[in-house]
Amino acid sequence: MTIRSLLKIPAFFAFITLFLIACGQSNQDRLYQKYSSYNFEDTLLNLDIAISESNYRIIHRSHIGQAVRDRGDKEFPLSTITSFCNITYAKEMMEINPDLINDMPCNVAVRESKNGVLVSTKLMNDDTPNQQQNEFARRINNNLRTIIEATID
Repeated sequence: MTIRSLLKIPAFFAFITLFLIACGQSNQDRLYQKYSSYNFEDTLLNLDIAISESNYRIIHRSHIGQAVRDRGDKEFPLSTITSFCNITYAKEMMEINPDLINDMPCNVAVRESKNGVLVSTKLMNDDTPNQQQNEFARRINNNLRTIIEATID
């Protein structure tokens, strides 16, 4: 191994580290979350109404916190993920970019925390080379924000 190749190794690791940090920041920026002014159960009920009023259909609910409690940890915070979809939007999305299937269904998490009930979602990436995809993502992200705002107030 030459000195020249040894010098390239730290530069390579520095590049990878910066790349991973940048990816992590991008994903973190896509997390949209707000505290609810309601208790856990009422927040879930509000979420159901907000989803329906936004013309989406609930397709699945995962009661993760309750499952942990059922296994013996009776004090574990409640947390539920609600998955929902709008078939018209899903079709449009697939016509724009079939790889976006990985962003469907939409998901909203409701979870207890020491600071209250937190409602969150991961927004779609609206900064891609595909302008049509970006416009679609901005529209869906607006819907997701609207659903969360209607849920918490």
